[in-house]
Amino acid sequence: MRHFRFPISNFRFQKPLGSVRSVALWLVLLFSSQALCGEAIYLQSGEEYVGSLDSIVKGQLHAVINGQPQAFPLDQVHRIEFQRRRQHDDALKAADLAARGPLFAEALKPSTDELRHRFPQAGYVVLADETTVAVAADGAWEVKRFEAWRILADRGAESAMRHITYFPDRQQAEVLFALTVGPDGAVGHLADTAMKDEALHSRLPAYNFQHRLRFTLKGAVPGATLFLATAHRGRASLLEPLALDKVFWDEEPALKRSVRLVVEEGAKNLVATATANGPQDWGKDGLWEVKDAPQTFREPMMAPVESFAPRLIIAYPKDEWAYVAKAFSEWAGGPVALPTKGVPPRALFDRVRQSIRLERVPLEALPNGPAWPAVTLNRGYGTEVERALLLAALLRGAGHKADVVLARRREDGPLLPAAPRLHALAEALVRLTADGKVTWLQADDQDRGFGELNPEVQGGEGLDLATGKIIAIPLAPPAAEAKVRSVEVELAADGAATVRDQLKLTGHYAADARGLKDLTQDQLGKWAARYATGDATGVDLLEFTHSDFNNANAEERLSFAYRVPGLAERAGSFLILRLPNASVSATDVGRSTRERDLFWEGAEREETTFTLKAPPGYRVYAMGQKLEHKGDGWSLTAEFAADVSAKGTVRFHEVWQRSALSAPKDSYAAYRDARIARSRLRGEVIVFVRE
Repeated sequence: MRHFRFPISNFRFQKPLGSVRSVALWLVLLFSSQALCGEAIYLQSGEEYVGSLDSIVKGQLHAVINGQPQAFPLDQVHRIEFQRRRQHDDALKAADLAARGPLFAEALKPSTDELRHRFPQAGYVVLADETTVAVAADGAWEVKRFEAWRILADRGAESAMRHITYFPDRQQAEVLFALTVGPDGAVGHLADTAMKDEALHSRLPAYNFQHRLRFTLKGAVPGATLFLATAHRGRASLLEPLALDKVFWDEEPALKRSVRLVVEEGAKNLVATATANGPQDWGKDGLWEVKDAPQTFREPMMAPVESFAPRLIIAYPKDEWAYVAKAFSEWAGGPVALPTKGVPPRALFDRVRQSIRLERVPLEALPNGPAWPAVTLNRGYGTEVERALLLAALLRGAGHKADVVLARRREDGPLLPAAPRLHALAEALVRLTADGKVTWLQADDQDRGFGELNPEVQGGEGLDLATGKIIAIPLAPPAAEAKVRSVEVELAADGAATVRDQLKLTGHYAADARGLKDLTQDQLGKWAARYATGDATGVDLLEFTHSDFNNANAEERLSFAYRVPGLAERAGSFLILRLPNASVSATDVGRSTRERDLFWEGAEREETTFTLKAPPGYRVYAMGQKLEHKGDGWSLTAEFAADVSAKGTVRFHEVWQRSALSAPKDSYAAYRDARIARSRLRGEVIVFVRE
């Protein structure tokens, strides 16, 4: 933030100044030496005014605030902050801006009512979004962006909160202007006091590089038009490239979005561009433009916008994946081995998981590269990438083949091969080869077990540092991402029931359960009681046990015993009930139709068995039936059946399984039917009758 602070109240009480007249003289001399362009006046009461200082006369500070003269008694002024000069600081009315060029005039032309009629569900509409990328032959680059948008509803006010991420020691970030034209036509200007320059990772000096220039445009009310122009400058290299990944559709509509690339003659062969889902003639003369971009409505199980919307990537300098992999490997210290002879792979994995604290700092926030494995080991903490590099080094030291693969989350959209760039890869995996078997490891979370991968990367893409090639990350089979539940229900004649509920969890189900280790004993007991209660009331938790989550076992187990009063309703000689604590939500298929294809992260399998035993002297009178649904990569089988070998016993067995990561939207109807049928069947009535 660039401003000067003068605490007026402190000067007023110093003897050399003596009086308000002395303060006034000092201020006049000071102001006459500054090129003033807009000041923030803070009063002792806490009020703040932004405008231009005019003069000081007879103990009064005269200023122009929002185009109107105003006077403040000097003894009420706490301090003054002088604002940095920005473009269009002298514009006070909408007409002033409209006269300064077509960008402003066109954005101000449509009425708010007209835009609301056209986009009835939008919080705001982007009137113009124009980016210019300039690249010089010496590696210097500049990205300038101009945006104009109209607030249509209260929820659109959040769009006024903006930021620019940059490295202050090697890049510059600047707000050229930030203006708000209110519904009344008055122009508000961004004050320096509304800008905060924050270090994103200041807690640890090893990661204290990246900053965020954060600011909020004022007056973002319905009917207001906001204008923002920013500049971001730096110098590119192979490991610190300029990388622009622009998606031209968003959750709010846009009348026009464009990117223009301007390249010096000596740099034209050094810039790579890649596009997807755009028009055939896209990029002609270095211009990529989309008009009337639709509003993208979020749907459950929706693929990332990057996979279907018009998209542009600009990378400078351009390179090949093999060279990116080689450069990164050298940057990270190479494929080193740390001495660990005789230590099993699982023990080395647990050493990193438990002893090296995870710091969630992305690779792109480290301009000097990740710490080398020995450094990470000695200091006891590291990022996901640093922990993966350390784990690979420890495994190599034990005589195993271990390669690091930088992976991309599927939710970030597909890689575009024509524009290789390191920072497109946010995750780090280790491929261990031991005893002729390949095991994939990920050290992204203390709750991730040996051989488990985050579902976000399974089936995605990754850069194999050993070969320099893009490879497919394996997808774990449903059996490795499973929840197996076994429930025994013993009914009493009064309708009460004792329930014994056991869970066996693998994969992401197990990782989620391990998060319970962070709870206190009291908190864990309350969590177990909530689980046992389900939709019932008055449930009494009798017992709760679980495996040691700190060990990150291949299979985690939880066991509950609880008593449910009145589970079955008595009606004459009948006991009527439903499966206890068995409801499953179908809210993700609440819509009857769908606009986009289906998208999932990782496979899943849920196998559930209920055994219900009636009191002596009762037999099965009625129960639910059998159903079976099969689709493209998913299946459901479920059945109620009376146990012929045990009178008065009903068994319910269900298997839900999905191996697909995506499916066309035409499959949605069948998928929806299966999910709804599953929910309904679990709510079927079971009736026992006294003989």
